[in-house]
Amino acid sequence: PHLLILLDGASVPQTSALAAPEGFQGVTVIEVVSGELREPRGGLSVVARPGELRLESGQGHVYEGTPDTLDLESAEALGRLLAPIRTPSGGDDDEPLLANLEFTDLLNLGDAAAIDVSQTWQPRSQAERLRVPIGVGDQGQPIMLDLKEAAQNGMGPHGLCVGATGSGKSELLRTLVLGLAVTHTSETLNFVLADFKGGATFTGMATMPHVSAVITNLADDLTLVDRMGDSIRGELNRRQEMLRAAGNYANIHDYEKARAAGAAQDPIASLVIVIDEFSELLTAKPDFIEMFIQIGRIGRSLGVHLLLASQRLEEGKLRGLETYLSYRIGLRTFSASESRTALGVPDAYHLPTVPGSGYLKHGTEEMDRFKAAYVSGVYRDGSTTPQLGPTPVQRRAAHFTAEPVPVTYTEPDPEELAAALAAQADAEDDALADTVLD
Repeated sequence: PHLLILLDGASVPQTSALAAPEGFQGVTVIEVVSGELREPRGGLSVVARPGELRLESGQGHVYEGTPDTLDLESAEALGRLLAPIRTPSGGDDDEPLLANLEFTDLLNLGDAAAIDVSQTWQPRSQAERLRVPIGVGDQGQPIMLDLKEAAQNGMGPHGLCVGATGSGKSELLRTLVLGLAVTHTSETLNFVLADFKGGATFTGMATMPHVSAVITNLADDLTLVDRMGDSIRGELNRRQEMLRAAGNYANIHDYEKARAAGAAQDPIASLVIVIDEFSELLTAKPDFIEMFIQIGRIGRSLGVHLLLASQRLEEGKLRGLETYLSYRIGLRTFSASESRTALGVPDAYHLPTVPGSGYLKHGTEEMDRFKAAYVSGVYRDGSTTPQLGPTPVQRRAAHFTAEPVPVTYTEPDPEELAAALAAQADAEDDALADTVLD
């Protein structure tokens, strides 16, 4: 890599190889000198004063101009405009915990508009059932969330997800739900999705064949909240009756094993209940904690899974449910105490502000640090857009001077350019998640 040495209040000795007129290959030295430069250094010097900018090359050429400046208000306005912008693949390849990873890349799906569910919905082995990647680890390896019970080498059927505002919690939930839906048929997996912070988390997912219901805390849906509780309790009873009537099976795993062996039995799909901002639900409907505990107690044998998510986690809010939550996902939290409540350690509080940064903890295993995939970006079909403007120059170590560098420009083919711009205009408003759902 090219080495940049910045000296403020120090200088390069004249006897050093760095002070030679030809410089040192692969190294650039910048000396910051207050006041006037006493003697020429033989390289490029930049003189900056209020309203004045002068560049002097070692060959005697002088370039004068006016320095660009920003007042505080303009700088703040620019910062706010840039803040929401994300590059498609930010971060270096050797920094997977900082890079933005798209959902289709995580699951190796290719073009989101060309997903073939006849391939992704192929029957899965018992080991791969209810197992899906949610992001990548520090070495770029997929971090898997396995919702099977521990007896089947999974992480357990029920879990907790905590993340402060801007931590990427809602995006993680969308990635998880969409990942499971893309890799499992609606015959083997169903969802009940609830969002008690306005309904934005699961926007567009109600039309998936896997989704039994999407409930929010919006005015029109408030009557559905009580009905959701009644429906879930009824579903638990229905599954118990099906296992009993089919031959007193102990659990859904034995039931499905017998069905796969030829028993004339209706399939029982696994049911994953995801509730975003469950704390808001418990504040409005405290009695729902009893239903959560019931799911925690018998859901494992009935194929019912529960994932509770919230921005904040108050101690005592779960009231006896903690013992049934076998895996924990901790994104960046508001406080160290919330991280301790969720993970047992304060580490989630110290996570970087990069959305999607988190820890996955299950059982007695060491926590896995991960960066979640991103599913709400702009859809890109993977086609190549012609390069407009100057041709990129290959990066290389070189002596730094103020001499102008010729820039070549290649005129794009008019037909290719028109086709690329038309395709870009068509895809401009399409979100990646919407394209996958379509």
